[in-house]
Amino acid sequence: MQLLEEFLTHIEKTKRYSTHTVAAYRRDLTQFLDFTTKHVGEEPTEQTLIKLEPTDVQAFLAYGKLKEHKKPTTLNRQLAAIRSWFQWLRTQKIHNDRICILRSLKIPEPTPKAINQDQAWELLKRAAPPSVGPQKAPLIQRRNFTLLVVLYGLGLRISEALALTRRDVRHGRLTIKGKGNKERIIPIPLQVQSALNSWLNAETLPESAPLFPNNQGKPMTPRTAQRAVKDLREQLDLPEHLTPHALRHSFATHLLESGADLRSVQELLGHSSLGTTQRYLAGDVKRLIDVHAKTHPLHQANGK
Repeated sequence: MQLLEEFLTHIEKTKRYSTHTVAAYRRDLTQFLDFTTKHVGEEPTEQTLIKLEPTDVQAFLAYGKLKEHKKPTTLNRQLAAIRSWFQWLRTQKIHNDRICILRSLKIPEPTPKAINQDQAWELLKRAAPPSVGPQKAPLIQRRNFTLLVVLYGLGLRISEALALTRRDVRHGRLTIKGKGNKERIIPIPLQVQSALNSWLNAETLPESAPLFPNNQGKPMTPRTAQRAVKDLREQLDLPEHLTPHALRHSFATHLLESGADLRSVQELLGHSSLGTTQRYLAGDVKRLIDVHAKTHPLHQANGK
């Protein structure tokens, strides 16, 4: 179709799209035109494009999903190509705004990845710095260890942990400012409190000082924290998905594995929606099956 060739020339010569992107647009739009030809029973014309409805595009995407087993990410890429073409068609006096405003498919968020409890213990055990004698660890190592304990022991976001000041650690509780500047107070378990006390006593600093400072006394950057975890991960031969955020995932997963209720985990994580917390249940199916088998009346009736 001439209008397709003109569009591809436009994105290549004027928009300076890469060869790879132009080839992908050609492939996706050619497939769309082939489907449309079969769908309407004739070769598409300008009038065909003007009259197309969102349901026609949705039929194309549904065909790709059901018959060709395309992934949602692929379908969204094809939809983006179609929208771009129809937006360009407007400059050629061929208007179909119904197609231009079609929304991308909603892709479910992947289940968070966590390390198992043995790996978490091994990480903290190996990362723990010597605290006395001639082998006393440098401040950076002690800071990084305390950060690991806080991320895994309290389930904080990395941004929340790095925003903490020394003042925020009070009487066995931690005051957190999360997303949307929402404040929550979470209890500090004894082992986490012990690590925090050791770190707080390592230096005499004002209460307004960052809890996890860099060499200039400013808050650590997320990149520095990620690099510290990466170095430990490589030393201990732990999974590549072990990142600061994976420690938060591990916190939630291990609480659920040990029998914590979903609503309590939601509060500890600072999730505004219970649905966000429910993602962690996908990795805890075995425990849920066991609980069901042990507690539901029908299972107990079968055993009688």
